Amino acid sequence: MRVAVFTPYLPSPPDTGGKIRSYFLLRALAQRFEVDLYTVYHGKRPGDQDIEALRAFCRRVILFRVEKRWRTRDRILRVLNPLPRGVNHFITADSVAQARWHLENNEYDLLVTDELHMTPYAELVPNLPRVVTLQKVDYAHYKEVALARPWGLEKILDLTEAWKMRRYTQAKMKLYQGFLACSERDAAMLQEHAPEVPALVIANGVDLNAFAPSERSDLGKPILLYTGSMNYYPNIDAVQFFFANMYEPLRQELPDIRVQIVGHDPPPQIRDLAQLPGVKVTGSVPDVRPYYDQATVFIVPLRLGGGTRLKIVEAMAMDLPVVSTTVGAEGLEIRPGENILIADDAAAFTESVLRLLRDASLRRQIAEGGQRLARDYDWMHITKPWPDWAERVVGEWKQANR
Repeated sequence: MRVAVFTPYLPSPPDTGGKIRSYFLLRALAQRFEVDLYTVYHGKRPGDQDIEALRAFCRRVILFRVEKRWRTRDRILRVLNPLPRGVNHFITADSVAQARWHLENNEYDLLVTDELHMTPYAELVPNLPRVVTLQKVDYAHYKEVALARPWGLEKILDLTEAWKMRRYTQAKMKLYQGFLACSERDAAMLQEHAPEVPALVIANGVDLNAFAPSERSDLGKPILLYTGSMNYYPNIDAVQFFFANMYEPLRQELPDIRVQIVGHDPPPQIRDLAQLPGVKVTGSVPDVRPYYDQATVFIVPLRLGGGTRLKIVEAMAMDLPVVSTTVGAEGLEIRPGENILIADDAAAFTESVLRLLRDASLRRQIAEGGQRLARDYDWMHITKPWPDWAERVVGEWKQANR
């Protein structure tokens, strides 16, 4: 079977949550089928090394440059455009024309789009079965973020995008013969708009070959770790929530405590936290695993989100005990008190962190439970149903269209 996959970014290197999920879903398909990857980029072309890494298992990797004007007038026009700005961001007349040429000059059995933002490319081939993979329910995400923001332009833009994406989701989901979600909750929300479209749920996972336990020492100053793309609003909100409510109480109890914030593109309000005693804000790092190795407790004070959390299963795989909010651990088969500690208010979160820092046996218990849970989320294991399901979608579509 020959498959065309469209992604909104090159999923190499797999160094953010979205790219990691795209990478492992792509690789699972390519292990069974001939896969051509089509992707877009803005600005500088991705490096040859990253492209070649994907060519190791894809038949072809084709890139389209998407050039956008960023003048104030152009931004205003995009806001006024009925098309969601997230969709508009990944298409131009030229990229769509190039994609059309490739699709018309190659024979495919299935077209896969990574996110609804890539639907304009899927619509180029109405005579093929189509599947969309989703990392979250976008309109719910924008609404949740908008409600969390203070009043201002960003809040208005997110509310507008939530409204546009809801309408777009209602219109476009029915174009697909199937979709992938990363939690049962997300799948149920999406099937409200397309109850006849079958769903496959594949949670976010972890590469157990890369994320493995190391010899962690309990000596030295305790280190709390938070990881994530720091240009993503739910991560910004989580870090600000922690420092506004939990940092000082923890420092009062344990003055030598350290906090490390690791992730891409921290905005000024996050970078400025490095001025606080014991706080380090790294920005992008070539490898997050050394930070897991150094940490004592992994913290996930998330209040917003959807899908499932890559960061938690990575930390668990590396034998690191986790304290999270309920939202932060959403979509995972957790057992609070056995493989994770769950706390939703600042006082309970602070107390849970202190319990782990003061009780080595509890740290060991939670870390070992988390490591056992992480084994169930190995990418090689959880993506196994994906090629079979894709093949079944194609077979059913062909039978229905004879």
